[in-house]
Amino acid sequence: MSDKSSTAKRKKNWLSIFLRSAVSTGILSFLFFKVDWTKITSVVERSNPIDIVLGIFFGGCQVFFSAVRWKILLQTQEIFIPMFKAFELTLIGQFFNAFLLGSTGGDIVRIYYIVKLYPEKKTAGSLSVIYDRVIGLVGLILIGQLLALNFFKLFEAHPITRHAVWLFFSISLFILFLFGLILFFPNIFSFDKRKKKTISLFSKQNLNNLIDAISRYRYGKKENFMALCYSVISHGSTLIMAYCATRSLHLDIPFLFLASILAIVSVLISIPVTISGLGVREGLIVVFFQLLGIKAEPALSFSLLVFAMSVFWSLVGGIVYLRYKKP
Repeated sequence: MSDKSSTAKRKKNWLSIFLRSAVSTGILSFLFFKVDWTKITSVVERSNPIDIVLGIFFGGCQVFFSAVRWKILLQTQEIFIPMFKAFELTLIGQFFNAFLLGSTGGDIVRIYYIVKLYPEKKTAGSLSVIYDRVIGLVGLILIGQLLALNFFKLFEAHPITRHAVWLFFSISLFILFLFGLILFFPNIFSFDKRKKKTISLFSKQNLNNLIDAISRYRYGKKENFMALCYSVISHGSTLIMAYCATRSLHLDIPFLFLASILAIVSVLISIPVTISGLGVREGLIVVFFQLLGIKAEPALSFSLLVFAMSVFWSLVGGIVYLRYKKP
């Protein structure tokens, strides 16, 4: 039975990848035939390289502040690593996030390395990576909700943007509710004596370690606040990077409006409908930009430029990965 179940699971995983790839390919193909690529070439040729370099710099700031946030969360679990090591592993995670299927490949790699460094704190180290991802998402949600309310009437002007904003609010409230439930009611993970046949990965000891690790975050109010602040700073660096892309392409877009769009889109593409959000991200940006009268070609050029800026640091992470001395 175990062989059959594992075979069925593999088939299910491959089917999921195939369907997500098909959705991504379909949306990108639609955009490919809809836009005039000669206009995109013209937009790119007129871009300002100084703003591109500045945007890449702020992209690096985003990675650095994310590393600082993770280091704080590791310290809460009494795992102390040098700042340079945290930055190294964050860059490596950035590399795998960009080039593995899905947006969690880098998290799995970070978990692998931190467990290798601190095998006696396997549960705490693994939770730090997951909690780091959650804190980052919470910071993005808070920025998005505040700004989305400010531009709500404008977003209601188009049916796609209206549905996107309402979906964003629904997902955001659910994530905040779940975050509060796990953080303030950690006993929901308590070991049930009636379930003796729990999978070995979730043995009584491991569950108790998980509850203890969650409790550290629950009572670490100062650490939570600092991590959340660095999350906002990290996302702010990403938004400035994107704003530099609009300046480079000579697009007249207010910074706060751009920030609200990117926050909404970033949360929506976390839904595993496509591969790493490909297609959905580009399609939503095109529609949102239309609210300001910006055509599809400049909007798609912007999306591709921001993606290229992010890929630059992913490539740097790849170089770090090749040179990294594994513990």
